[in-house]
Amino acid sequence: MDSLNMTDELVTFLTDSLADIRLPTKDENILKAPTVYDGYSPPKKNVRRGEDDTEQDDYPFVIVRFLFEKDNLKDENVMKFRFVIGTYSKDERQGWRETLDVMNHIKFALKEVVSVGPGLLTGEIESALFEEQPKPLWHGVMEVDFATPPVQLDRSVLGDDFNY
Repeated sequence: MDSLNMTDELVTFLTDSLADIRLPTKDENILKAPTVYDGYSPPKKNVRRGEDDTEQDDYPFVIVRFLFEKDNLKDENVMKFRFVIGTYSKDERQGWRETLDVMNHIKFALKEVVSVGPGLLTGEIESALFEEQPKPLWHGVMEVDFATPPVQLDRSVLGDDFNY
């Protein structure tokens, strides 16, 4: 399992796990599930060129971002991912609750299945709300580790002189 495939597995898993949640958007008449992106959010429209501002239309969202991988080449491979969560709420006092709700859904879904694709949840699930919030946009972050099967080397290609 490589990190690109694991990222795709997580995007699919989170999209399915969050499909039933309905959260506010900039248009108060529309509630929707968070959109899950891999890596980074899509580019914003350019208001100076006459394109509509879509910054708040992208909310709610979850971004699955690969952070790093530790592969000891013998028997263990661990990948760390960060989930960036963004929600929209005009409630300046309680708007943070929407972000925390998404983070809780993710945590509960991960703990229920314990594995995503070939990745086994390991270590801790870390969650935090950003201290400063650009209201009405609210943000949080989660970090999770997954143990994945190590990539196996084809020793026949390496030759007899290769030694661990």
